[in-house]
Amino acid sequence: MTPGRPIQAYDFMTRILQISDPHILPEGQLFQGSLDTAAALRRLLRGLASLLPRIAPVDRIVVSGDLTETGCPAAYAHFSKLMQDSPLPWLAVPGNHDSRTAMRAAFAARDWMPAQGPVNWRQDLPGLTLLGLDTLVEGAAHGALSADSCDWLAEQLGSLNGRPALLFLHHPPMDTGIQAMNEIGLRTPGRLAELLRAHSGPLQIGCGHIHRVCHSTFAAHPAITAPGVSHSIVLDPDGRSSLSWAPGGTGAILHSFDGRFRADLITPADFGPPTPFA
Repeated sequence: MTPGRPIQAYDFMTRILQISDPHILPEGQLFQGSLDTAAALRRLLRGLASLLPRIAPVDRIVVSGDLTETGCPAAYAHFSKLMQDSPLPWLAVPGNHDSRTAMRAAFAARDWMPAQGPVNWRQDLPGLTLLGLDTLVEGAAHGALSADSCDWLAEQLGSLNGRPALLFLHHPPMDTGIQAMNEIGLRTPGRLAELLRAHSGPLQIGCGHIHRVCHSTFAAHPAITAPGVSHSIVLDPDGRSSLSWAPGGTGAILHSFDGRFRADLITPADFGPPTPFA
């Protein structure tokens, strides 16, 4: 929130689940030859479905990039099949492992997929707008915003007139605590910062890419990265080790808005029955 800005009264709560980096391969293939990312996505979706009675209402699931590992049509077909278990309508932005052309072809029938250009989208919910921003640079690990995406975002933010917004993009624009991932984060984020500073209403940023939770701020707005679906990137703030991954450390982020934004981490521990204190 802008310092000193009065909090608008809301008589409802809007909640969005963010999952990130499923890295789905064609059916039957394993990530790095050893990790079943499809099984991990299936477990997460079923766990979230079991949790919904406790956290409802929730309006959408947003997948913040790297839907697939290979960016090929067979991987998107497998991802689509797995997402049939989604307990909620879902949207997605591309990550560096995705292919814009293959992703568009796979999800052309979905109302959030644009017919051409960057995969940017907007959905207006009661009291809150969701914005998806395409940071994919085809063939590269880092992210960037095209002139078209910047113009699109400027138009969307300008039309909000202070309406609250949740902005999703794959590549974090801020320091994430993993030096090697910072080097392949969002390049030249200055224009994005200008646009977000000009937004007069509440806004929260949800990112992926680093497969772990990092809470920070960017352009005076709260920003959070989501854990991965199947594995995490090892924390290495000083660049002492080579970029490494580990199974586990998985979960989702629950974004809530009722006049203020909040972000809560959901882990597989939340999916079991709760044990009351004696």
